[in-house]
Amino acid sequence: MIIDVMESVTKRTCTYLESEFKINAIKNNSESGKLESIALLDMTTLIVVSTANVNLLVIFSFEKPLINWIFHEMTDGLGIKDYEIDRYRKAAAGDVINTVLGNSTIDLEGSEKKEIHITPQKILDNVKTIQEMGYSMFYAQHLDTPLGKMTIFFVGSDELFSKNFCVVNW
Repeated sequence: MIIDVMESVTKRTCTYLESEFKINAIKNNSESGKLESIALLDMTTLIVVSTANVNLLVIFSFEKPLINWIFHEMTDGLGIKDYEIDRYRKAAAGDVINTVLGNSTIDLEGSEKKEIHITPQKILDNVKTIQEMGYSMFYAQHLDTPLGKMTIFFVGSDELFSKNFCVVNW
């Protein structure tokens, strides 16, 4: 079920934020439905995760204070120059999604050990929405932290999801 996959990624995200950055992330509300547009936060990274039967767009979106904290924690002591900050902030957002999804592949592949492909991440800075992508459905989990909000989205074709958000032929 897509909810099981989302739950795995959410749990691993919360665990990663706590263990690596001492950030306590708490699940807030979740939502799902037909995709008309997705409201993004300040910095967003996205990756396509695919198996032989499924393509899912996975999106991690961060409020600025949260990604700034992660960036500072990842680069502390590296002597980052002012002109390098933007590049390293984006790299930090990419590292979070890569690490979480990499750690989630065991949960995602299931008992049948399906081969999973993950594309390189794409970083969106200050992009506020993703518009309808034609026949798409989404599931979103909102997280609250003391440093700001984060939202994780899974987006796929409506043919991929059943009416109760089970992944078809995952």
